[in-house]
Amino acid sequence: MKIPTRTRYRKRIGAFSAVDVKHDESVVSFSTAAEFYNFDMSSGSLRDGYGLELNKLVPVSSSGYWVYRYYSEEAGRNVDQYVYQMVTGALRYYDSYTGRTKLISSTSYPPIDALNYRLNGKDVLLMSCEGHRLLTWDGAALVEHAETPVITSMALHYERLFVTSRSDPTKVFFSDDLDPTNWTASATEGGFIELLDERGELNKVVSFANYLYIFRDRGISRVTAYADQTEFSVANLFVSAGRIYPESIAKCGTVITFLASDGLYVFDGYECRRVLRELDGLFTDRAVACAFHNGKYFLSCVMDFADGRSIGCESVEHTANALLVFDPVSGEYSITRGVDISFLGSCSFDGTDFLMAHDKLSSGVVVRNGMRFNKLLPKRWRGPMTDFGAPDLTKAVREIYVDSATDCALTVDVGKKTKTKTAAAGSRRVRFNVAAKRLSLAIDCDASDCNIAPPTLVYTSY
Repeated sequence: MKIPTRTRYRKRIGAFSAVDVKHDESVVSFSTAAEFYNFDMSSGSLRDGYGLELNKLVPVSSSGYWVYRYYSEEAGRNVDQYVYQMVTGALRYYDSYTGRTKLISSTSYPPIDALNYRLNGKDVLLMSCEGHRLLTWDGAALVEHAETPVITSMALHYERLFVTSRSDPTKVFFSDDLDPTNWTASATEGGFIELLDERGELNKVVSFANYLYIFRDRGISRVTAYADQTEFSVANLFVSAGRIYPESIAKCGTVITFLASDGLYVFDGYECRRVLRELDGLFTDRAVACAFHNGKYFLSCVMDFADGRSIGCESVEHTANALLVFDPVSGEYSITRGVDISFLGSCSFDGTDFLMAHDKLSSGVVVRNGMRFNKLLPKRWRGPMTDFGAPDLTKAVREIYVDSATDCALTVDVGKKTKTKTAAAGSRRVRFNVAAKRLSLAIDCDASDCNIAPPTLVYTSY
């Protein structure tokens, strides 16, 4: 096809900064991605997104990780003991003072939640899991307390342990103050709070900003619960248009972040605010795990990319396929596609902070490397199908200028056909000579340590 000589125009994408899968591509700006995964664009350029790598601190056969901190008379200081749940459900520990690694229990427990507590003058790790009553580990013995409820979530609040239970999802149970193993219902010991209204079942309790918050199927209730239970009071704060996924709820500094069936929310203790509305088309009906680490909210979930591709874990059976990393303060985010993460936990080992993750392949830590355990995840950015504000004119793309630290592929889609060319690392001019009234540009990269600056299209119109 011979393209007539015309005045040349330049169209620079501008800083990479946003994704919009909610609105029609015809109304989205050229620098906004209509398709995006495995890149990080917080710097304005396209760099490696988050991924997973092996780490000697995390056994590859572990599926959960907690730090049990206790006072050692022998050491004369607090000592960290690292408790692991293995993929078999068994529990083991590594003691940072003695250097011992030992089996706690060979029982196959469901996924465990854990927190530290000082019980009767002794440091213990409180643990709960589906179908079991409260477990305590004191460094020597694991005890299951038969008199406690079967726990689905738990939170310490003003020296009481508050829990939800699958056996009675309309109630929040609470222990005696200063003794989370005493659940005797009385005016001076333990008891329960029953909530029966349109907000539905009680799924998770969170102690936050001097209150206890109860996250329910379709709303949030707030409990004012100080030491004297006769002064407990309940206020209903929020009714959601969609179902709240309890696996997505995490305290993130001054807010609580969670996913509902109608989108992502941040909650400051009084009001809920929808965020990342432009991603509404990606979220589906499943959240798997979450954590808050180094100022960012990490959410493992299922996303519908609707492009017919299979990336990473998507080629086999999986429970999750995406990791959303969101900064509640700046609003910046990235999306990793192709990881099947079932556990996330923010941990510290000898002064080193890391985010532990269990993927079906292995266990390791979350890092910004764009890989899934030594295998690169393909990265993609695609802009919207656009007419550059001139729907009546044909645009002939003559060349594209791109500056990249690694090789990458550029694809121009004109609707009926696509044309792809490879741009070698460095500052390059890539000739295209393809024409259409509407077109889109995609950038794909399969290399590590990438850094792709926003490219410039040179075109003529007629």
